Amino acid sequence: MFRSDSHTHTTYSSDVPKDRPASVAQMCAAAAELGLSYYAVTDHYDIEHFKTGILPPFPFQKWYQDVLAERERYAGKMYVAAGLEYGEPYLLPEYYDETIHAAPFDLMLGSVHYIPGKTGYLSYPYQDMTEEARIALFEEYLDAWDELVHTPGIDVFTHPTYPLRYCLRKGIPFQVSCWEERMRIMLRHIVEIGCGLEFNAATYRVQNTGIPDHTMETVLRWYKEVGGEILTFASDAHFSKDIAAHHDFAMRVIREIGFRYIAVYHNHKPEFHKIEC
Repeated sequence: MFRSDSHTHTTYSSDVPKDRPASVAQMCAAAAELGLSYYAVTDHYDIEHFKTGILPPFPFQKWYQDVLAERERYAGKMYVAAGLEYGEPYLLPEYYDETIHAAPFDLMLGSVHYIPGKTGYLSYPYQDMTEEARIALFEEYLDAWDELVHTPGIDVFTHPTYPLRYCLRKGIPFQVSCWEERMRIMLRHIVEIGCGLEFNAATYRVQNTGIPDHTMETVLRWYKEVGGEILTFASDAHFSKDIAAHHDFAMRVIREIGFRYIAVYHNHKPEFHKIEC
């Protein structure tokens, strides 16, 4: 059975503490122990943070050498892909080419984590906000995601319902149905430019609120209905224990929606594997 994880982080990501057992080698060892066939290291690169001095320069060459060492270690058993989660690339478009060619990447993820001058979506006090304020916040996110999907050089677009994940973690139910038309337009554009979407399973983690989260599933149905076929699985793991978390459940959901293949990327090209569950 082919099992993959196309979105994970290591201590090279700024939100992973350096003393956490999450080095490239440690995360790859955990993935291999789980029997994965494909494992992508996709550390954060929120461009504005690096180019304005909020974070020190990203050590692309050292990072790539670490990834390459693990690829060689697990050759024939598990392919270790070199990827990047390129955050808010539209903010500094003059750095597109520099970033995309900073290492021999297999895949480039595109994401939105924050709006300049505001706190990240992870940190909003959603429980203290009015419903109108939460709606306005998500509409602002969709504005940014619209810019993202029109960014060149991205292979797979990530977590389209990102802020809603944190609403649910605060026990606040939130639906995406009122944005269906707008999201379908963006999803159709992703299909037209030949890019992919991820099933981000992090939305199922750390809920403990009793509120079921079906937002990702809803968006995937829309994606399928507008012709989407390129779909990757993403645990979005920042801990080794979360690698491939909810993988088998996600495969059942994906099959029920109508997808028959999961994609992985090699040298920016999707490769399709039949879903078996």
